[in-house]
Amino acid sequence: MSRILAIATASASTAAVLVGLWAWQSHTESPKRPEPTEASHAQAPDQDVGVTLTQQAQERAGIVTAEARSADLPTPGQAIATILPLQDLIDSASTVASLRAQVERAQAALAASRSDHERIKSLHSQDRNVSDRALESAEATWRSDEASARSAAIALQAAEAGNRARWGAELATAMAARRNPWLVLASGQQVLLRVSSASGAAPVAMPASIDVELTSGRHVRARWLSVSPFTDPRVQGPAAFYTMDAHDALAGQTLQARFATSSKVAGAVLPGTALLWWQGRQWAYVEEKPGRFERQEASSAWRVDDGWFVPGFKPAKVVAQGAQSLLSQELHSAIQVEEDDK
Repeated sequence: MSRILAIATASASTAAVLVGLWAWQSHTESPKRPEPTEASHAQAPDQDVGVTLTQQAQERAGIVTAEARSADLPTPGQAIATILPLQDLIDSASTVASLRAQVERAQAALAASRSDHERIKSLHSQDRNVSDRALESAEATWRSDEASARSAAIALQAAEAGNRARWGAELATAMAARRNPWLVLASGQQVLLRVSSASGAAPVAMPASIDVELTSGRHVRARWLSVSPFTDPRVQGPAAFYTMDAHDALAGQTLQARFATSSKVAGAVLPGTALLWWQGRQWAYVEEKPGRFERQEASSAWRVDDGWFVPGFKPAKVVAQGAQSLLSQELHSAIQVEEDDK
């Protein structure tokens, strides 16, 4: 019995080795590429990153191509954008408004007590039945109101100085005067960002606008407001305040941002719909020859006004519409090739 078991085990091992050799040989040999026919939708690719389509198949799949033009653009600097809680701004503005009201009340009380003291003092000097006690009481009230007004003014100045130290002069002044940009922030139409440079060499001055990537993948422009008195403790780089439309941004979120630097990099600008995500990377399809579409990686791409800029990408005819359909065709063809090889 043990002899039979040993023979069976050896046979199984030999079969496994033969299967492995056959699989290795099949993967090392290049598969034959069928010629495109009018009836074919997608033929087996001659590489692992492409697909061949007939003209009719391209039309059915909605494939539209466009030229990727060469460009030399400033290398983007990396930054961290933190959406600051609106409640902190509201509390700061509320404190200043409350103290300003106290100053106004104190000044009104001071004006009244000063006027009353002057009236009583005048009557007292004219011997019009005004006692010394009444004059002293009026003067005490006046002096007390004067001290209260002075204290209220100092408290207001301290709060305004605190706001300038925390939010910068531009925003602190806007909060005190109840004007933009404070009003659009308070209404919730925009959010306030603290943007800290995370690049090695920070720009001399933060740019007028930056590109911010939301958690949804959407890219929006944020506009410079003022220099931030404090930075992000995680990066220790120079920081500035920016504002952007609220969209679906939430307070407390930390987002990636980019800004232009003085150095430049060569690449190509692709249409905004040319890139697709697959296996955690960005790709674009290039029409290498009529009907043959090769998938090329578009790493480190970033948004520009008219599409995507891809560093190192060469000018070519790229698929502007239908890239996802091509990927589906390519993967389907790859599965068919594997099935045929079995």
